[in-house]
Amino acid sequence: MNTVNTAYEDTSSDPTALWAQARAWYLARDFPEYGSLAWRQLPPDDPRRYAAVLDAAEHWRRHVAHQRWLESLDDDAWFTEVTREANAEARRIIKRLDLANGRSHAELTAARRHLAPALLEATLGWPPIAIPGQPGRYLTYGNDEEVA
Repeated sequence: MNTVNTAYEDTSSDPTALWAQARAWYLARDFPEYGSLAWRQLPPDDPRRYAAVLDAAEHWRRHVAHQRWLESLDDDAWFTEVTREANAEARRIIKRLDLANGRSHAELTAARRHLAPALLEATLGWPPIAIPGQPGRYLTYGNDEEVA
């Protein structure tokens, strides 16, 4: 019958035992963050030290895989993906603000409707107004006149 000694044992002479203990710590998630002060204070052969290295390596592997996946996307898909969380957060904030203001869905929909463009009117004393989308045309007080 095998018994497991949970006390810390010196495994520096047995790499297999060290690996098994590090893996157990890694799976238990009971180790300090890689590079932290607590990690640096562990003895060099402590399995928790190796578990933190395993954890950091796995995070790096996933990060690199995600970056490669992003690089494989076309521009539109890439933009959609990298802005996904920001867009979701913006929607949550807007929803929270609208609920706080007590506005109904119908009121919000009506508020989003585009209004008809305002008609330009020249006023006495103001300079001619350039007409948008019509280069060289100006609206002046009393009539429309083209200026070349």
